[in-house]
Amino acid sequence: MLEGEIYEWLNNYGIPVPDFKLFELNANINVDFYPVALKIQSPKVIHKSDVGGVITDIKNSDELKTAQQTIIENLNNHGILLDKDDKLIVTKMYKGIELFFGIVNDKVFEKVIVFGTGGIFVEVYKDVCFIDSEAADAEIKNAILQTKISELFTKGFRGLTYDINLIVDFVKKLQKLEVSELDFNPVILTGNKLTVVDARVKFDEVKNTHKALKYSPRIFKPQRTAIIGVSGNPEKVGYALAENTLDNDNVYFVNPKLNSLLGKKVYQTIKDLPEIDTALIAISTAQMKDTIEQLVTKGVKNVIIITAGFKEAGQDERFLTNLADEYNINIIGPNCFGIFSEGMNLTFGTNDIKSGEVNFFSQSGAIISELMDKAAFENIGFENIISVGNMADIDFADLINSYEGTNVINLYVEGIENGKNLLRAIRKSKSLIKIVKAGKTKAAQKAAFSHTGNLSGNYEMFVGLMKSVGVKMLNDTNGLIYLYNFEKVIIVTNAGGAGTVMSDLISNRLYELTPDNLNKLNSILPFNWSKNNPIDIIGDAVHERYLQTLKLVDDFNADAIYIIVTPQLITNPEKVSEIFVNNTFKTKVFPILLGGELIEEAKNTLRKNKIIFFEELNEAVSFL
Repeated sequence: MLEGEIYEWLNNYGIPVPDFKLFELNANINVDFYPVALKIQSPKVIHKSDVGGVITDIKNSDELKTAQQTIIENLNNHGILLDKDDKLIVTKMYKGIELFFGIVNDKVFEKVIVFGTGGIFVEVYKDVCFIDSEAADAEIKNAILQTKISELFTKGFRGLTYDINLIVDFVKKLQKLEVSELDFNPVILTGNKLTVVDARVKFDEVKNTHKALKYSPRIFKPQRTAIIGVSGNPEKVGYALAENTLDNDNVYFVNPKLNSLLGKKVYQTIKDLPEIDTALIAISTAQMKDTIEQLVTKGVKNVIIITAGFKEAGQDERFLTNLADEYNINIIGPNCFGIFSEGMNLTFGTNDIKSGEVNFFSQSGAIISELMDKAAFENIGFENIISVGNMADIDFADLINSYEGTNVINLYVEGIENGKNLLRAIRKSKSLIKIVKAGKTKAAQKAAFSHTGNLSGNYEMFVGLMKSVGVKMLNDTNGLIYLYNFEKVIIVTNAGGAGTVMSDLISNRLYELTPDNLNKLNSILPFNWSKNNPIDIIGDAVHERYLQTLKLVDDFNADAIYIIVTPQLITNPEKVSEIFVNNTFKTKVFPILLGGELIEEAKNTLRKNKIIFFEELNEAVSFL
């Protein structure tokens, strides 16, 4: 669609466009509105400014005629042969702030609105946000506030303030447009009005074939489970699955070559099994379809496929999706680590796993294994763990939509295919969603594809859309198992530099010391302590000074206290670590031990006593 046609089309949707007129290439051009811009209108020219096809700030008819000749010459010089179908368009110019609006049809999130700073440097500044086509007002505002240009609406500029609802209403109009691609650049903001002064639109057919969102709470309620493919070989996954479920009388083992395993009966065939609702499968890919169809006759509702060698290996796994649809069952995987739910450990990871409040859904089995082990050490319990693997059927959106509780849901995401569903599920959820997203760089995106067979997509778009819908984005996987959300944090340190770095990381969460707090600290600390938070107790701090400070600030009504310990000449890290073993505090206390060999004994003391500590500053704040 050409520019003049676009303006006429936009008028039908109530989108403001400039006054304009069309002229033949060699016509006598004149208008009764100035200043104006003169532009070529031709399907042969996409980016007019690149070929000298636009001249702006024309103030009178003489300048307009000169501009007409200049544009035609410029196009000839660029080898663009014009004909009778090409026109010149004159548009009224508007002075104001240049904004950018666009529409893209993303392979993951389908229709997405783009908003940000406009003008010729839009691709240099990249000050844009992403807005889902189904976003309501509050979500649209959340997205807008992620841009730098949003300060026009929150703070104003040079005495002028602008209403953010102008942008919200404009976005809602764009949400109604059925296009494959659209660029409005610039859109001029003047006072309380937006005007599109340059536009490009494509109407190619868009095919979105993403599946429907599932609601199936039974995913989280395995009661009677069969493990298909248990093994007598301790080095096999089937053995670990059997060992982790050995004490559960409602878990049944199946292997045609075994009569018993670890003292428990093994069924020879699926038809010998009693009724079941859940099945774990660890057999070859060639047997998969027949096995699932046999399990359906036993009433199975959840099928968890441990077996790898599907999409991530270039093999077609669409038959699994078809089986899930045909028999109305949930298929988790393939290429997954298993699940933990209802207190039942149906994974091949550690069996030292406790029930608790953490919900953790992950595309990476290795990340699950690591965090399960860490959680066991730190006495953290799980409500649900689900390894989604390749997501041939059940994906993150389905899990969020099917979870009926209110505990935090934590996701480790590499790549997704049904982004629209994920946004829909998050909007409906009663839980806070926290996400670590891998695939930020092109190298990581390639690794994610080889691992799970999913495309990571546009990282900035993913993060922007997630933040707009209320997701808390994390930078470190450790944040996926910690449920803390501290607002008032005190830092105690014997190293000023480390304290400064730490305060930069959580600047909006630092507890503000009161005059009374300062007086009390002055009474126990050297005269040259920092006099603020972070509380720098100086590099010569011995463990008694740490203890005295810690006991004092424990009464300051903070949410958490971070204790940074670095190996200084006088500070003995081992003795400082014993403080956390031999004392209890009202406030949540986290040691941060920075260093190498000189601090190893202190770390071992904390490990031995199962006390949570951190070895890096970033790790310590990963969950905030």
